[in-house]
Amino acid sequence: MLFLCTDFGYEGPYVGQMKGVAAEKAHACKVIDLIHDLPTFNVHAASYFVAAIVQQLPLDCIVLTVVDPGVGSKRKPVVLRADHRWIVGPGNGLMDVVAKRASSVRYFEIVYQPEKLSASFHGRDLFMPVALSIFNETHNDNVMKPMDTPDLESVPEELSEIIYIDRFGNLMTGLSASLHEETQWLSYQGKRIQRATTFSDKEKGQAFFYENSQGLLEIAVNCGSAQQEFAAHVGDDLSF
Repeated sequence: MLFLCTDFGYEGPYVGQMKGVAAEKAHACKVIDLIHDLPTFNVHAASYFVAAIVQQLPLDCIVLTVVDPGVGSKRKPVVLRADHRWIVGPGNGLMDVVAKRASSVRYFEIVYQPEKLSASFHGRDLFMPVALSIFNETHNDNVMKPMDTPDLESVPEELSEIIYIDRFGNLMTGLSASLHEETQWLSYQGKRIQRATTFSDKEKGQAFFYENSQGLLEIAVNCGSAQQEFAAHVGDDLSF
């Protein structure tokens, strides 16, 4: 099972071209579009989203994740094996939070050289073939080789920022709910926001925060848009 997790968007040919490679090289592989609207170019925010969502996925799955503003540069293409899941993508910090939280971690540098490699579309030409070699169990030293685990000491366990805004205007934060079970108030945009369990706990139009389905704290407005209520943007700070 292969999950796609990118900032490519659903418009344009990019997702379809990646899935076309999968259909050609591993037609038995089930490809699932997990998300394609990660914050554009924002590796830092996306790394916390990816870490949260990966924990919800089945063991031994493959996650191809791409937020890669440095595509074509000297950043390494990598594979991460973390807690019995495979993560494939750019070695630009996108996988750091996954590795930071994992009990078992192994990193590999991708050495596979396709016949044709676009300077700007490694998702299709490099990462997808490597992900499929893992699915087909044909990966070897010509595809990827072990590398040292990066220094993750400076990677924060969580992030006190808005990391994603969904189509309802809900504001997902980089704060792990399990670390803040007793927290009852958040401060955001100069306002104090109270905790609730779910939307129906509050009156229509009332803002609150809660533990969302990904295990992160999220700010919402019952039957409304927190994005509009707070003029919110990805990267906004919040505090307790």
